[in-house]
Amino acid sequence: MRIAAKIMDRVIELDRRYRSSWDVLSIAHVVGIGHTTVAKILREVRGPRPVRAKRPHDRRTRFLRRDVMWSSDFMELPDGRELIKTIDEMSIFRLGWDAQKTETAEFAVRHGEAIIERMGRTPLVWKYDHGSPFTSGLFQDFLARHKILAYPIPPRSPWVNGRNERDNREVRNWLIAVEGKKLSAAELDRDIDDGILMLNYVKPRAVLGFKKSAETYFAAEGAAEIGRDELLWKVQEYEAQIGSVGTERTRRKAIRMAMQCFGIYEEWTELPWWDKDVNRTRLLNVSI
Repeated sequence: MRIAAKIMDRVIELDRRYRSSWDVLSIAHVVGIGHTTVAKILREVRGPRPVRAKRPHDRRTRFLRRDVMWSSDFMELPDGRELIKTIDEMSIFRLGWDAQKTETAEFAVRHGEAIIERMGRTPLVWKYDHGSPFTSGLFQDFLARHKILAYPIPPRSPWVNGRNERDNREVRNWLIAVEGKKLSAAELDRDIDDGILMLNYVKPRAVLGFKKSAETYFAAEGAAEIGRDELLWKVQEYEAQIGSVGTERTRRKAIRMAMQCFGIYEEWTELPWWDKDVNRTRLLNVSI
């Protein structure tokens, strides 16, 4: 069927006027034709609907000491329970892991307190997502009690917690072999223990120069001599410089700047491949 030029012009005019934000059903209703006809016109004239350009993920980060930042995250297990894990961001060493039927603030606090008691050390910063166990008053009181700076990542942004998300994927891969086997909770816990201990003590990691997470963690220099009050003062100083005091985004940036100031963290922007040296090792450090 041949489509009249007047109808085609009307469809195209609506699409352009409203920046391709209307779907074919809305345009078809206004113009008075079938939505498949609208789709055909747009496919031939416009092509795919414009999509928002994604910001290139070119910022790289590195912690220069252990126990600077720990990060926690929940993941669902094959039996429906929730597994909470906490890792050291410098070494990717899994400091602790626990499973429970539901994720609660009390569970997150017990998990954190147990790690601190067992390890005998406390991080300067604790990173977590916007899940209710971490944003709860109980967990925030736990951080304040130990003078740990809170570092909540932006909502619905798991890539900001990339080390923990990749670790979740490794644990899921380990558990593929037992999915559907109807293991008891005790049997599944033993399998999880085996997998995480393997990741800590056996697997060499390219990002660590093919060293193991445990080897890197226990050999690294700690951050115990960094004064927590001094770090907080520096964070507050940078917040005042940045402006918008009190927002999570400002606090995150101020924490990163303070850690850089103390020489325990660095970040840089990696050059695109077409602008690198032949050996592709040149990096551009950036000040945030």
